[in-house]
Amino acid sequence: MKKKRVLAALMAGVMVGALALGGCGGKEEESKETAGKTEEKKDDGKYKIGFANASVSNSWRVKMRDMLMEEAEKLGVEIIETDAHDDANTMNSNIEAMLQQDLDAILITPCVEDAVNPGIEAAYDSGIPVILFDRTATTDKYTHYVGWTDENNGEACAQLLVDALTEKYGEPKGNIIALDSIAGSGTDNGQKAGQEKVFSKYPDIKIIDRQYTDFEASKGKACMEDFLSKYGEGEIDGVISQDGGVTLAAMDAIKEAGRDGEGIFVVNADGINGIAKMVKDGSCVGFTQFPCAASVEALHLAIETLEGKDPEEKDIAKDPIVVTKDNVDEYVIEDGDDFDWTY
Repeated sequence: MKKKRVLAALMAGVMVGALALGGCGGKEEESKETAGKTEEKKDDGKYKIGFANASVSNSWRVKMRDMLMEEAEKLGVEIIETDAHDDANTMNSNIEAMLQQDLDAILITPCVEDAVNPGIEAAYDSGIPVILFDRTATTDKYTHYVGWTDENNGEACAQLLVDALTEKYGEPKGNIIALDSIAGSGTDNGQKAGQEKVFSKYPDIKIIDRQYTDFEASKGKACMEDFLSKYGEGEIDGVISQDGGVTLAAMDAIKEAGRDGEGIFVVNADGINGIAKMVKDGSCVGFTQFPCAASVEALHLAIETLEGKDPEEKDIAKDPIVVTKDNVDEYVIEDGDDFDWTY
């Protein structure tokens, strides 16, 4: 099936597509000098690569971590991993501790954009390649970023909602509820920036309320219940969410309130199988993909950097993968669990 080809392509290696992220600029010459490149594989043929993980607090992060470990085993790479439990101070301490273990390179998924800069910069200054993925940081002291950006996904997600509202009303207008993720995280900041790029063009589309859900379905449902109590029938035209589990829970709240017949448009920035099922049955307009295989991309890029084969671009960003009723069959597993990741 095509969806299997998509995953296979993701895991085949780093596909280089340059897209400069705001404020990062091109790759500096000194980063080449301090990246710790060996030009040759280590004598024992085995790299030791650190993985400073923000957390394994949701199903995406569990799958992402599992895919990384599986690929590392295939490649004969030793992974030294830590879990920051989404705490910046813990992540900085974890990185500092890992740097004492003679790493060849380090992969980092920053739990927040600013407060993890000290750890990222310490790793970079140690002379090893520093590969960021999944989430961005505000420092420019890293070797590469690779992945699908939250800003691009947020922009594509917002455009899905604009298109749906325009088709319904004949013009772009409507009241939107936003279910955000974690305050201060690269995910949340990027998603909001992408949303703003689109919604700012349409003054009659208004985000009338938004709330952080911390990627927790229970919080998402509680928030949606509060919004449904606050806004009556016809006062909510759409919902834009940053998390699949939150979206499923929010839809449960809509159904339990008896308001699923109002035609509230739902779009989502993470494509678990339950969201794909919603697109299939018409209860969700569409979603953008943030593949778990971003970790595999990062691992391949770290190895290429160690061997002097990495691209010149500092930031390697992929185009958004947008799923709608037109291509959902490539992603949905109709008899699969709602929380399965299909890519």
